[in-house]
Amino acid sequence: MQSAGTGIRLFRSSWKLAEKCRNSTPALSIIDHGETVKKNPNILGAFGMRSFSQVAYSPATFIDNEEVTRRVMELLKSKPFIDPSKVSPTASFEDLELDILDSAELMMAVEEEFAVDIPNEDSDKMATTAQVIDYIAAHPQAK
Repeated sequence: MQSAGTGIRLFRSSWKLAEKCRNSTPALSIIDHGETVKKNPNILGAFGMRSFSQVAYSPATFIDNEEVTRRVMELLKSKPFIDPSKVSPTASFEDLELDILDSAELMMAVEEEFAVDIPNEDSDKMATTAQVIDYIAAHPQAK
């Protein structure tokens, strides 16, 4: 019974807050793509409360293709199961003599190096260093 009383008090206080909001002038400013600031009183929700969703956009921060190539080449050369003399930006995993486990370990190292998550469907399609480089260079969250 005590919880019912608490619920009723909360409802009353929220109703009073809604009344205050309904009778006040809107003070909400909306930034329209960072260019203009508009006052918009038309975003009233239930009970006159303001309801809105906020979406944040940030520009894609792609890594330069040359930097991706350099870092992938360094990563490949650092792996003990890869012959550094065979590493090139166009080498296939077959040229590097990678088996399935080596390929999986390489993909995990690439994910760690560039702070990205590569889905299995995408990593299964990659068979050359060029494909890895292109994937990372096109990934907006790669660091």
